[in-house]
Amino acid sequence: MTRRFVILGQKATASPDFSLIDIAGTSGRLDILLRCLRSALLVSHGLRRDTVVYLVLLGGPLAPRTLRVDGRSVRFIRPDERMLAILVQKALARTPPEAELGVWNEIRPGLAVARGGLETVLADLGTAGAHAYVLEENARDLRDGPLASDDVVVFVGDHHGFDEATRARLDALGATAIGVGPISIHADDAITVVCNEMDRRHAAGGASS
Repeated sequence: MTRRFVILGQKATASPDFSLIDIAGTSGRLDILLRCLRSALLVSHGLRRDTVVYLVLLGGPLAPRTLRVDGRSVRFIRPDERMLAILVQKALARTPPEAELGVWNEIRPGLAVARGGLETVLADLGTAGAHAYVLEENARDLRDGPLASDDVVVFVGDHHGFDEATRARLDALGATAIGVGPISIHADDAITVVCNEMDRRHAAGGASS
């Protein structure tokens, strides 16, 4: 049973050429995706070994590229945002721009990069049998509606949200829109709420679809 989070960064750079001193200002707000990665994957004193996170980088001349972090085998993931930025920067630097589309380049155990965006992720997911959700403002509150605790894939936008083509693709996928309450919060905080609710349902022994 696996939980997967797909974080789409509309302007997040697919190039390693950003400053670690000013991540937010030089990376197309890659910092937002880094915080989402931390919220989805890290827990106190450890990692969620049942979770895979995809960072879809759609900004800059090398875009699209996607970074995949698999909690089952990845090591040395730190909660510090700068350390996460270094991890992404090194992975992008080690992936040749001419890499074949859709082929995952394994940087180290649990960490891989592929040239391609959402379609590359969908091909990798093999979502048959998984429950697909899209995190969206003003959608039905997840606490009042169906939400599985395992075998899920959750699509999350950055501060730009989803473009029309992406939203249409997620609709075609059959993803259910879920919200986290009446007040807009940061994407990484929303992921924390989603994880917490799934944890509670899993612990209670129930998994609603």
